[in-house]
Amino acid sequence: MSNKPLFISNQIPFDNQWKKLTVKDIEETISCDFFGKKEFVEFYLVANGGNFTKGAYIYRDNFYSITKGDYNSLEVSSFFNIPLIGDNEDSEYTISIPDAINRRCGSSAKFDDFISFNIPFADNFGDNDFWIDIQTGEVKYIDYESSYNPDDAIIVAPSFIDFCQSLQGKRRL
Repeated sequence: MSNKPLFISNQIPFDNQWKKLTVKDIEETISCDFFGKKEFVEFYLVANGGNFTKGAYIYRDNFYSITKGDYNSLEVSSFFNIPLIGDNEDSEYTISIPDAINRRCGSSAKFDDFISFNIPFADNFGDNDFWIDIQTGEVKYIDYESSYNPDDAIIVAPSFIDFCQSLQGKRRL
């Protein structure tokens, strides 16, 4: 069995996965249902987080028309891991989904409401997060250098699997 989910290109180096999980382990951390959860669980059963050691990119124009000044090319550096319940050991390569939530909690009441309906699962080298909206399944991105206002989150892909299948190893010009 490959150490990479089938829907991430084999052309993109993806390393440093954390400990193997069961469906029960995933459900203990991510208990809510959302559009695309089946693929999300499949991903985490194969690779519990990990790093794109040479970087990866997603292009929003694969799904949406982009206006001038709008983010199109977004770098993705890692997927967060899911910790095993009761295990106090941390990954040295990625942070966990609960830790990603905790580092953003308390930013504002509006952001805390956002966290109630969105799950962080990945980030870029600038420490900006990609989130799954559990109401729609859409993947959103927040650039914290620009704003901590969740109203400024941009939709990156219609679903988790679309996000993963659209990742590219090289930046296009």
